[in-house]
Amino acid sequence: MSPAPRKRSTFLVIVGVGVFVVGTALAAFATRDGSESPRAAVSASTTTPPGLVVPPAGAPSFVIPAGKQAVTIAVPFVNGVGNFTKAGNHVNVFGVFKNFPANATLPNPAAKLVLSDVEVLAVTPGVSGGNSTYLLAVDANQAEEIVYLQSFEASYLTLARDGQGQLSTAGRTPKNAA
Repeated sequence: MSPAPRKRSTFLVIVGVGVFVVGTALAAFATRDGSESPRAAVSASTTTPPGLVVPPAGAPSFVIPAGKQAVTIAVPFVNGVGNFTKAGNHVNVFGVFKNFPANATLPNPAAKLVLSDVEVLAVTPGVSGGNSTYLLAVDANQAEEIVYLQSFEASYLTLARDGQGQLSTAGRTPKNAA
């Protein structure tokens, strides 16, 4: 009589393993979206707002506003408002121009408000007073201006007051700096 309970327990173990394997396969198939990335499978199975960016672990996620793109600007500690800026704030971007061509409207050197009321998506503070990195929401023309400043000139940021709106200035040169 002892062989019958063994056959029964073996049968139950085999059935249990079979159910586990089939269940795992069905779960994997249900979450598969055609890509091999587990991150893609997770994001495909949940509803996320358009423009949501989920960066690597430890960094905050953010949403790129419609019609905008994200661009980074690295500025020294003082030029970047001394790390007082955080995600959700707005900044004004000033350019310091030293390499204007001879036919430019402002003479060399010059400082000028380039962009105003720009949304900050994320900030990575500089270590020991080093460069801080700001992720800004801009349109294509604004991104082009920031790329130019970062590549050929210098930048300063000012923290904008809530609801400030768009500003413009004439710029400062040696002739009109008082």
